[in-house]
Amino acid sequence: MNRRSVLRSALLVPLFAGVGAWAQETYPARPVTIICPFPAGGVVDIIARIVADKMGAGMKATFVVENKTGAGGTIGATAAARAAPDGYTLFMGGSATNVFAPSLYRNLAYDPVKSFAPIGQISASPLVVVIGSKTPASTVPELVALLKREGDKANYASNGPGTFPHLAAELFKQANGLATTHIPYNGGPAAVTALIQGDVTMSINHIAVIQGMVKSGKLKAIATTGRERADAFPSLPTLTELGMNIEANTWFGLFAPAGTPRPIIERLGSELATALKDEAVRARLAQSGEETRFNPPATFAPYIEGEVAKWGKVIRESKISID
Repeated sequence: MNRRSVLRSALLVPLFAGVGAWAQETYPARPVTIICPFPAGGVVDIIARIVADKMGAGMKATFVVENKTGAGGTIGATAAARAAPDGYTLFMGGSATNVFAPSLYRNLAYDPVKSFAPIGQISASPLVVVIGSKTPASTVPELVALLKREGDKANYASNGPGTFPHLAAELFKQANGLATTHIPYNGGPAAVTALIQGDVTMSINHIAVIQGMVKSGKLKAIATTGRERADAFPSLPTLTELGMNIEANTWFGLFAPAGTPRPIIERLGSELATALKDEAVRARLAQSGEETRFNPPATFAPYIEGEVAKWGKVIRESKISID
C-alpha cells in the first residue's frame, strides 16, 4: 500500500465510525414492530402491548404490535427470524416458540437459540396444580396416592397437545411414576369446565385460567410449580417444597433477529429493564397472571438453552409430537 492509500484509509476510518455512531444515535428512526405469535386479546398479546406502549414512550418512538398467528406460534416466530436484523422487527417469544417447538415440530423453519438475539426476559410465572371439588384429595401427597391407585383410569386435563399444561403434567407424571391419561381440550376454559364437572381428576394450569374458579370455590388449588411461592397464591407450597424436583415456569421475553447490532440490543435491553421497573406496568402484568422478572441477555440466553434441554427430554420420554 502506497503513502496516498494509507492517508486515504486514515481519513475514511473516522468517517465510517461517525456514520455508525450517527445511526445508533438516531435509532429508531421509524416505527418498530413487535411480532406477537398469538391472537389479539390473549395473554401474550396483552404483554406485547404493555411493553410496546412503555418502551415507545421511553424511546419517544412508535412501537406497534403485529399478530402473526398459527401453528403453535411458529408462524410468527419464523417471520421474526427471517426479518432484517436492523432493530425494526422484534419478537415476543416464550416457552412455546423458543423451548417446546424444536421438539414438537419436525420441520421447524428456525432455530430457537441461533435465530434470535435475546433482548431480555419480561416475566416468569408458575402454574397451579388444581383439582375439582369432586376429587377425593386435598393435598399433593393425597393426589399422587389417588393417581397411583387408579393408574391409567385417572386422567388430567390440558389446554391442548404440546401446551404448557400438557407438558407440566407429563413432567409431574414422570417425577411420580404415574400412568395418568391425558385428555386434551381446546383451550383453558374448556379444560377448567371439564374439571369442575368432574370429567377429569386434575390439571396443572395457568394462574390466569384458574384463579377465578379457585376464588369462587369451584376448584381446589393445592400447589404451584415455581421455584418460589407464587405472588397470586402465597399460601400454597411449591412442588419443590414438597420434595419433588419439579419447576415449570411459563415465561415471555423480547427478542430480535440474530445479527442485530449489539448497540441496538443493548439500548432496547436498557429500555425494557426501565419499563419493567414501572409499578403500573408490573400491576398490569400481574392482572394477566404474570410475575415481572427482567433477565438480561447474559443470563437469559443460557436459561433458554437449559429449558430447551429440560423440556426436550420430557417431550421425548412422553413421545409427544405435533407433526
